[in-house]
Amino acid sequence: MLQGDHQNNARKKLKKYMFRAVSEGNIEELQCLLMEVKERSNACRNMTVQDYLMKKLTDSDTGKTCLMKALLNINQNTNEIVKILLSFGEENNFLERLINAKYTEEAYKGQTALNIAIERRQYDIAQTLIQKGADVNAHSQGVFFNPKHKHEGFYFGETPLALAACTNQPEIVQLLMDNRRTDITSQDARGNNILHALVTVAEDFKTQNDFVIRMYDMILLKSKSRTLETMKNKDGLTPLQLAAKSGKLEILKYILSREIKDKPNRSLSRKFTDWAYGPVQSSLYDLTELDTTADNSLLEIIVYNTNIGNRHEMLTLEPLHSLLRMKWKKFARHMFFMSCCFYFIYNIILTLVSYYRPRRDEVCAATKNLIEFCVQNAVTFPNSDLTCLSVAIFLLRPSDLQSILSDAWFHFAFFIQAVLVIFSVFLYLFSYKEHLVCLVLAMALGWANMLYFTRGFQSMGIYSVMIQKVILQDVIKFLVVYIVFLLGFGVALAALIETCPNDSKCHSHSSLGAVLMELFKLTIGLGDLEIQQNSKYPVLFLLLLITYVLLTFVLLLNMLIALMGETVENISKESEHIWRLQRARTILEFEKMLPKYLKKKFQLGELCKVAENDTRVCLRINEVKWTEWKTHVSFINEDPGPTGVKYIFDIFKLECC
Repeated sequence: MLQGDHQNNARKKLKKYMFRAVSEGNIEELQCLLMEVKERSNACRNMTVQDYLMKKLTDSDTGKTCLMKALLNINQNTNEIVKILLSFGEENNFLERLINAKYTEEAYKGQTALNIAIERRQYDIAQTLIQKGADVNAHSQGVFFNPKHKHEGFYFGETPLALAACTNQPEIVQLLMDNRRTDITSQDARGNNILHALVTVAEDFKTQNDFVIRMYDMILLKSKSRTLETMKNKDGLTPLQLAAKSGKLEILKYILSREIKDKPNRSLSRKFTDWAYGPVQSSLYDLTELDTTADNSLLEIIVYNTNIGNRHEMLTLEPLHSLLRMKWKKFARHMFFMSCCFYFIYNIILTLVSYYRPRRDEVCAATKNLIEFCVQNAVTFPNSDLTCLSVAIFLLRPSDLQSILSDAWFHFAFFIQAVLVIFSVFLYLFSYKEHLVCLVLAMALGWANMLYFTRGFQSMGIYSVMIQKVILQDVIKFLVVYIVFLLGFGVALAALIETCPNDSKCHSHSSLGAVLMELFKLTIGLGDLEIQQNSKYPVLFLLLLITYVLLTFVLLLNMLIALMGETVENISKESEHIWRLQRARTILEFEKMLPKYLKKKFQLGELCKVAENDTRVCLRINEVKWTEWKTHVSFINEDPGPTGVKYIFDIFKLECC
């Protein structure tokens, strides 16, 4: 028994010594240990020599091999250590198993020696491993490489090629892409390919974006196909759409305006220069994935995703900016103006009905039914359309609470108004006097909702944005704090007022509701101190009352004014961007409501042959760029032609204005 324990300890020490030797770069000790383990393998009868050797060179807990251990501890002898281990594996016919052994530990599961060599930026070792048969398509799927744990690890798309690209190693990228076994289109567990991975690691600062863009360009040119850029992950997103959804402005700008002018690779472009005349350049922008005709279009991703903090900047990129501007001019502004007119007329009718509502005790039975019919049809029919419109907008593009509060709260207000009007009609028909309350509230809300139509005008739209932000950011917070103070002091003061006998005349401030109303009046400067009459402890009552006035009228109101001033100052810097974003949402909402034949009629873009056997729908944009004036542009028309001349004059007119 003691002899068996001694042998087990010796085996464990042997493995421990080998791992220590490779990590420290001790060549002589490693050679001696490998000879010893070889001798022991010959004496083993329970397993094959290859199995025994592989077991001795592998940590049973993590799956880490001596080869991985050597690469994790780079030193001056690492290259020689790797050669010794590879030679030992080749001599004993388990080289492929040694090279392609994978981590079994949860954090690094699936990682191989090739991944480690690439991560350690060891080009020569990576080249040797590939030549010796390393799996160039192995997937590392450990928790450390999962994008859900990006703050704890590093996501790179799982494959060695993606790792080399995401860590800015063009030599290794070239080495892997030149290898026939490398699957460039390989997708990871989330369906992302190498371009998706590059978009994911991109950040909006120059040093990071420079190499990401360079790698993206290099891989796309090497693949010689647009397939990589049109592949969708499991979320249904292409690299372009992923860049938009994750708020990667710089990489998105690059993809949208990428232009490759050498003829064989021209089809990889998304921008094509059609002609140039001096500083005027006419470019064709590929609308694939951009316009609302596509599933999960870029416009919808940017406009409706409130989690993108810089989406207003994305909408300034071409061709998105011009696409929205053209949609507004072509159909959205006309629909917007008609909606404004209809809603204005609707509010006029609602106001007239509220003022001149029929009273049942003043009309004869003969005219009562006629009046009811007129009221119901004049108010309910337009209001039903308004309700359907509001519901349709939410059904066409489901919105979460954050989206409603930031972009679509007007639609929510329209819906509330519609419900109030319909409810008031039913109350009226069933002879309830409370119908007037619903009708008046709907009328007030209706005129307030007219602010929605200010987004059709830039100056008024910016002003409306400021009002919205002040209400949502400052007034609501003030009301929450104010209600807490009001209820707290109201209950305390109501408890100090004596209850009057039934047979005596009491002061009107004897109930909690009356106390709260008086406290509210004091807050806005309309109250008086008669509230302290009939109090049990006048001094305490007066002290609480003065404290309440100081906290609300002096402190909270002045704080609200200060906060509102600060909000207006901050919002004024970005109110134009917010207004443009709101108008973009309005354009898309109107477009969604168009019937199919009108959508097709108003569709923008032209069918263009951009390369051999490559025809796409493109948007023509003409720009005047004095700073980018080039004396020679390849692959453009000799002269703009009649259509081009018209565009030149249009552009110069825009520039002058």
